[in-house]
Amino acid sequence: MFVGIDLGGTAIKGALIDGKGAMLSFAQIETPGSAKKIDDGILGLMAILASSAKISETDIQGVGIGSAGSIDKSRGRIITSPNIPALKNHPLARNLEKAAGARVFLENDATVALMGASWKGKSGFRNWIMLTLGTGIGGGAVIDGRVYTGQSGNAMEVGHMSIDHAGRECPCGNRGCLERYASASALARDAEALAKTNPGSSLNGRMKNGSLTALAVYEEALKKDRAALAAIREAARYLGYGIAALVNLFNPEAVVLGGGLSNAHSMLIPVIEDTVRLRALPGLKENVRIIPVKDPSRVPSIGAAKMAMDALSGIPETR
Repeated sequence: MFVGIDLGGTAIKGALIDGKGAMLSFAQIETPGSAKKIDDGILGLMAILASSAKISETDIQGVGIGSAGSIDKSRGRIITSPNIPALKNHPLARNLEKAAGARVFLENDATVALMGASWKGKSGFRNWIMLTLGTGIGGGAVIDGRVYTGQSGNAMEVGHMSIDHAGRECPCGNRGCLERYASASALARDAEALAKTNPGSSLNGRMKNGSLTALAVYEEALKKDRAALAAIREAARYLGYGIAALVNLFNPEAVVLGGGLSNAHSMLIPVIEDTVRLRALPGLKENVRIIPVKDPSRVPSIGAAKMAMDALSGIPETR
């Protein structure tokens, strides 16, 4: 049995799979605010997964974790995670191995999402890119049929690709990062600002009990609220800028959208496609497909479990 953990800025999601890849259980919790509570939360999530599948925790052979931010895979350490600042220089894998008694493998969250999409989606593409649209924006790439992670395992930090040198400040220390304009959290912030200048927007009613969420913005956009629609179009336009740059760099067959915000793909993709047509180079943009991943909430944790299974089987997945 293998557990996959998708560690994000808002939620921690987990999946338990058997040796044939069948998912036996799935669960999620909110991401706690401290490193110790995150460790404990993951251990608790593993217990929930085992209990739901009616197995013993001792049956878990390996655990794969996909974490937002930059990582040191060889040491199982998170170097920095701008959207989870408590995890700076945190030895997550080592801590969990000691507590759980199982091998723990650490990988970038978008890379495990890409692994899950490649494994379960069977896309047929040999050169493609995946973006995960959540609290931040992650990225992964498959080149000639193999997952590419770079020299240290931290390639494709797409969310921290600067699209405006004098733009919005980012927790990473840079300015104008793509995820400050086109992530789920950015969409929620920008929609709040638009709602305040549009008193008739239904978004104002959604803010009475607190801040907006990207889901609330999407729900009001489905009802044709103008401010919500404008916020989604703006986020999609910025995504298009980033994707056009990636198309020029990688010449992919497809760009696959995952993460919670990808549920709004029917509104996002037409604007992204128009922007890519305007911004990407001739000879590169004509045949690229922009498509949503299936089951975006579960794909990353499934990919993380597959990563652990392959690591224990000696199967190389990345380069």
